[in-house]
Formats: sequence, C-alpha cells, structure tokens
Amino acid sequence: MSEIIRECPVCGSEAESYCFDKNSCVYWECPICGKYEYTRLNYGILDDPHLASFLFYNRFRIDSDLDNYRYHTTLSKDACDEYRKAFEEGNKDRGRPVHMDKEIIANWYPKTFAERIDYILLQINAFTKHIGQSIELNENELFSLLFVDRKEKKQSTGKSEWRSIDDCYSEAKYMLDYLETENYITTEKVWNYKLPLSIGLTPRGYSRVDLLRKDAAKGDIALVAMQFGDKTKPLREAIRKGVKAARYNAVFIDEVQHNDFITPELLKYIRDSKFVVVDLTHKNNGAYFEEGYAMGLGKPVIQLCKKGIKLHFDIAQKNTIMWETEDDIPERLENRIKATID
Repeated sequence: MSEIIRECPVCGSEAESYCFDKNSCVYWECPICGKYEYTRLNYGILDDPHLASFLFYNRFRIDSDLDNYRYHTTLSKDACDEYRKAFEEGNKDRGRPVHMDKEIIANWYPKTFAERIDYILLQINAFTKHIGQSIELNENELFSLLFVDRKEKKQSTGKSEWRSIDDCYSEAKYMLDYLETENYITTEKVWNYKLPLSIGLTPRGYSRVDLLRKDAAKGDIALVAMQFGDKTKPLREAIRKGVKAARYNAVFIDEVQHNDFITPELLKYIRDSKFVVVDLTHKNNGAYFEEGYAMGLGKPVIQLCKKGIKLHFDIAQKNTIMWETEDDIPERLENRIKATID
C-alpha cells in the first residue's frame, strides 16, 4: 500500500491518499472530509456537488477513537458486509467500511433553504464546547458547512468542473449575511481573508437549536442501540416490551431500511428520538458511538448492562439498569422511562 500526500479530490485540502492495489480502491484521510475511499469503477462519485458537505457533516474523523476503523466507501453493500464480518472475527486490515452512493447523499442533503439553515446551526452547536464560545473554521470547512458546492456540471461538456473561488466566496457570504441578519450567529472578521473565520451562536441561535431539538423529540420513538444478532433476540424483545409498556415505540436500526453500520439514516433516528436506550453488555463500539452522539445532542440516554460486565470508565458512573436475565428488563425499563422521560 503506497502513500501520497496531495489535494483531496472532494474539497481541495491537503490530504493523505493510500492505494490498496492498482485495480481497486483509493483511500483518503482528509482533515475536512474525514476518512473515505472510492473504487476506480465508482470514480464518478467525486463529481457529485453535494459530496463535500455530506462527508463534512457525517465524517469519520481521523483523530477520533470513536471513529477508529470506520470510513465511507463506494464499495458495494455486500463487500462492506464481508469486511465488517472479517473485522469482527479479528481481521482489521480493511476496517469497518460504511457504504455510500449518490442516492444516499441525495436523500441526506437538505431539500430547502430553511433546512440548510437548521443543519448549519445544529452543526455549529455540535462543534462548540461551551456556551458563547466561537469556533474557527478554515475556508474549506466553511464551504462545506454552508453547503457551497465546489463543483458544477458544465452544459457544454457534460463534465463536472471546479467552480471559481469568487463564486464560492459569494455564495458563502450570502449564507453568512443571512445568518447574521437573522441574528443567529456572530462572526469575527480576520484581516486578509475574504470571509470571517470565527463563528459563534447568538442567544437567538441557541434558542433556535433548542427549538429544533424539542421539535425532534416530540415524537414517540426511542432508538435502541445494542448488539444485533440471533443470540441477542431475547434481549431485543425484552427491551421492546419495556419501551412499549411505557407507551413509546422502540426503533431497532436493523429493522428499518438502512445502508450500513453507522449512516446518516441512523443519526437521523437518534436526532428524532425522544430518548435512546443503550445496552452495553457486548461492549459494542457502535452502541458506545450512538450513546455519545445522543448525549452530544442532549438526548436522555437509558443504559442497560448485564451484571458482571465491566463498563467503560467514561460511563461507568452513569446510573445503569443492571440485569441478570432478560426477564428483568421490561418492568425495570418501563419504570425508568416513566420516571425520567417527560
């Protein structure tokens, strides 16, 4: 496997590229787009104008332990399943690939201007550690955050080409001006830059984020994060029974149409859930990730774990329903939901 440092073909940032073999996949680690790869047969996905924002919003970070071994790929779903199975059996050479294609990108991409604004505010909030703090984003991060397409298809050639930097600046400035006019954000101008690089939410911006979260949590669904498989079916049904008894509907991601282990669809279910139930008995990395994502959104999280299992130190102090058999779960889970969820 050879390594090359060059420009990311999606956003233009300096990135590292690896070629697994001369006939197959090209893998990238970009500070803006995260970890992704494409097969030579699916090279055309790089022409998708929405790819940069899709990867930025859903990226698997290079420096994140939670994202370790995960990356977006244009490999087929069957190939992804094979590599994930090999990973679970101890072969970590190809990690845990997450399938992406143009349909997935199109389904995720905001359909209206108002949706773009909501996505932007939620993303700024996710990047902000403390109330009132500003974040600094470079040019490429700003373009991806603000849904500024880097490429467009030319009618004369039918091929996608990079847009002029002035056009990108103009569109970005329009979005920022609107956000400032609506008093959602504050920006700090930096000398010698055409765009502000320091962005923070205003009290009105935080209020909008709170409203978006509240609206998403008005429903009656609760996402369940756990280890899926034949061996955990009794656990699944016990959790379903407890959630239903509390008059909520449990959503198990493997029972709805989805594309991979962690996908924009899964993250959307977490955002739309009233609360999240997480069973950590099997120390499933996905369950830890989903719990962390839910907590980052301010969602209530109810933890379960079988007695005798040592929890990760980060969450060991959290009040957890410790069960001995699956029969213990329904009533205890129902009572916990009724006691802690509005």
